[in-house]
Amino acid sequence: MMERKNLLDLLVANHLTLSSVESLTGGLFASTFTSLPGASKAFRGSLVTYSTESKCHFGIGEDLLKEKGAISPECAREMALIGSEQFQSDCTVSFTGNAGPEAQEGKDVGLAYVCIKVRDKLYSYRLDLQGSRQSIRQQLVDFAFRTLSDLISQSL
Repeated sequence: MMERKNLLDLLVANHLTLSSVESLTGGLFASTFTSLPGASKAFRGSLVTYSTESKCHFGIGEDLLKEKGAISPECAREMALIGSEQFQSDCTVSFTGNAGPEAQEGKDVGLAYVCIKVRDKLYSYRLDLQGSRQSIRQQLVDFAFRTLSDLISQSL
């Protein structure tokens, strides 16, 4: 909880706004963040692009999805850029990957990509996680809270 409050405090203190674009997390990041009192001071909104079709609908190129797949760093990057533009936010977090129960696109359960945009910089991460669907989703959200807090602190 302290980690979550820390992120909100950093965003507010630095007059930064936040959005998310989520696939396998299904809105868990947005739900977790907005459970904090005062979240509306920083949070602009979220897109849940769970299916490949919804990714295309919001502007992820069909060619990118065919060539690299929905579970790719390239897709995570595009998701973050689209979210930032859609919500006019300073910071955007995107999540794409496979929480199971079976391999998708030939990619193992637990493989996920997170892209974090802070102002004009993009940071991409590959995570290979273990556990249940819910555990993998929660690990990703926790990772994003920690990492975004660290990136904002480092940019001060």
